[in-house]
Amino acid sequence: MKKFLLTAIMLVGLSALSKAQQGRVGINTTTPAATLDVVANTTDNARPDALLVPRMTAAELSAKDDTSGTYGAPQNGAVVYITAGTGTGARKAKITGPGFYYFDNTVPEWKPLGGGAAPATPFRMNLTQAASTAYDWTNSNFDYWEFTSGTQLTLPAPTAYNGRTIYIRNQTGGTLQFSGTDGVATPKGMSSLTGIAAIQIYSNGTNWYLVSGRN
Repeated sequence: MKKFLLTAIMLVGLSALSKAQQGRVGINTTTPAATLDVVANTTDNARPDALLVPRMTAAELSAKDDTSGTYGAPQNGAVVYITAGTGTGARKAKITGPGFYYFDNTVPEWKPLGGGAAPATPFRMNLTQAASTAYDWTNSNFDYWEFTSGTQLTLPAPTAYNGRTIYIRNQTGGTLQFSGTDGVATPKGMSSLTGIAAIQIYSNGTNWYLVSGRN
C-alpha cells in the first residue's frame, strides 16, 4: 500500500513538473490551456473560487512606493486592490478610494483599472493661496491653484508632475512674476501672468509648456 501511494505521489509530481517545464501552471486542472489556468471547483460550493491580488490601504501602498521606491519598470502593469484611503503625490493622485489600480511606469503613476475601479477623479481646486518663490507644491493632489496674494511664483519641478496638466489663476489684482529657470521653474517662454488671468500648463517631465491662457 505504501509503495502504491509513493508511486502515485511521484506520478503527480512528475506531471506537475512536466507542465511547469512547458511553462504552464494549472489549478484544478491537469491540462492548463495558458501560462496560468485556474479552473473553478464546481463540486464544492463551500470553497470560494477567485483570484486575489494584493490588498492594502492607500497609505500602505505609499509606504512601499514613496519610502522604498519599490515600483519601477520591472513592476510595470502590477495590480493591487486598495481597501481604503486616497493617494497623495503625483504618482498616486488617481487613487481616490477602494478599487483596483495598476502601475503605469511610462508616466509613472497608479491608474484605476477598468470599470471595477474607483470613479473618475473630480476636478480638485486649491484656492486662496499666497504666491512666492518658495511656494510649497508638496501636495500635488490638485488640478487648479488660485493665488490671491504675492508677487512672485516659482513652479514645481516638472519631474514631479510628469504627464500632468494644471491650471494657475492670478487673483492677486496685480502682475504675478514667474521666477527661476525658463521652462523648469516658469512656463517655457513666459515670464509673468497679468492680474485676473489664468493659464493651463503641461509638464512632459522636463519642462512646463503653456497650453492655453494669456500672460
